[in-house]
Amino acid sequence: MKSILLALFLGVVSFAQADQLAYISKEKAEEVAAYLNKGKTIYLFCGCCSLVEPKKVTVVEAQAVYTGYENYWEVEIMYEEEGADEYTYEKIDLAYVWKKGLLSAQTLGKKFNMEHDYCVKLNDWDNPKHVEKDI
Repeated sequence: MKSILLALFLGVVSFAQADQLAYISKEKAEEVAAYLNKGKTIYLFCGCCSLVEPKKVTVVEAQAVYTGYENYWEVEIMYEEEGADEYTYEKIDLAYVWKKGLLSAQTLGKKFNMEHDYCVKLNDWDNPKHVEKDI
């Protein structure tokens, strides 16, 4: 019985971490969308997932969209990937969208003061396999 409860608990914990800041308040979604509508270049990178290379994209349009669930909203972006000839639409999780600054990069979740776990932090964006664990 204990092993069944442990398996259930671990399943819930891993699911909760996968979508940390996807469903947010309407006010926060509108604030983030307004910020991204200024043609920002961002990086899509999930530090909690299997390590994959960050995808550098330029936001063409961003909007706050209602999820259809309770009072939760999401941020949906239309973006252009480097070298691509078409636009892609995606609803984003602010815990896994990064903006590079002069000295370092941070997630949009951190930029907008939302608590989350980004699992790993890239030291070298050109060599993403070199990561720094958050202590």
